[in-house]
Amino acid sequence: MSPPVVAVVGGGQLARMLAEAASPLGVRLRVLAAPGDEGASEVVTDVVVGAPDDEAALARLAEGADVVTFDHENVDHAALERLEAAGVVVRPSVATLRCSDKAHQRRTFAAAGLPVPDFEVLDDPASAVEDAATFVGRAVPPGSRVVVKASRGGYDGRGVWMLEPDELARFVADWTGAPLVLEPELPLVGEVAVLVARRPGGQSVTWPVLETVQVDGMCDEVVLPSGWPPEVEERALAVAVAVAEAAGSVGVLAVELFLVGDPDDPEVVVNEVAPRVHNSGHLTIEGCATSQFAQHLRAVLDWPLGPTDPVAGAATMVNVVGSTDADPRDRQADALAEVPEAHLHLYGKQARPGRKIGHVTVVGAHRESTRRRARTAAEVLAGPA
Repeated sequence: MSPPVVAVVGGGQLARMLAEAASPLGVRLRVLAAPGDEGASEVVTDVVVGAPDDEAALARLAEGADVVTFDHENVDHAALERLEAAGVVVRPSVATLRCSDKAHQRRTFAAAGLPVPDFEVLDDPASAVEDAATFVGRAVPPGSRVVVKASRGGYDGRGVWMLEPDELARFVADWTGAPLVLEPELPLVGEVAVLVARRPGGQSVTWPVLETVQVDGMCDEVVLPSGWPPEVEERALAVAVAVAEAAGSVGVLAVELFLVGDPDDPEVVVNEVAPRVHNSGHLTIEGCATSQFAQHLRAVLDWPLGPTDPVAGAATMVNVVGSTDADPRDRQADALAEVPEAHLHLYGKQARPGRKIGHVTVVGAHRESTRRRARTAAEVLAGPA
């Protein structure tokens, strides 16, 4: 019998880590990588070169595959719908992928009764400035800023702007991209993430709630345990499961959540979702009984899902972000000399300022010591500022 083939749209670091999880499972991975993609092609031998909106390339990717899945959401929905109509198994489905569009996501989740921030979608250029002014008057308290998000194409803080109300009209009038989503600035007391895995057969699992630390809109650090009381974690888990059900997700869905208001009893509000494996789940590779990558493969193949329990008292993942064009592959030995227990993951990407080029995970008994040790190893890898 031939091994199952999972075809991945995208050839970045997420596809690379899916490949690393596929090998011990006896799963063959095939990726669709644009010529400039970096990461997966170093570890995957079956590579289709092409853009994610190239329908002919998508057809070559899907040929003979058991399932098509994704390492990013910048895909051609119409082309994928035609693949689905032709009998290709696409997981998550195009309907779920549409939830990565922030306008569609907000409307869908609000209609389902899920806790989302007050919002306004500006999708009519003729009335956008007027609609923005109405939203500010209705939803933005005096002295607060407006959060402006491009509905498509943003990531790692890109496509998100924090504006004063008097800056909004000019910004909206000059905008020519995807529809905008407006939200009020919220009184955040923390941020957490929950990963949910679901398979077509009905089984679903969640990992423990993770604390996420953002710097300039980019995830900088993920910590287990979250540090929040059990009742807050229970609310976060319940919201995440409801989000996955509303999205109809199959595979891993990452649900990023805001904690808002009272620091002792915060409200849980949906920030964003990603219908795929996600940066917030990288620590599950070493920190949990089943990694998000192995679990995603099991889920999209409709195989039984694995346990998600932590393997130790604490784990911390810290992203390695380029500060210069220095290559972190010149400093692995230095990082391991400083923190021998560190798990280093380098993505094979060209280093440049502000770009994620790897991550470090440290697993141990205590939350604060793993944070300190992971931070030290990541700083050595990143090199001098």
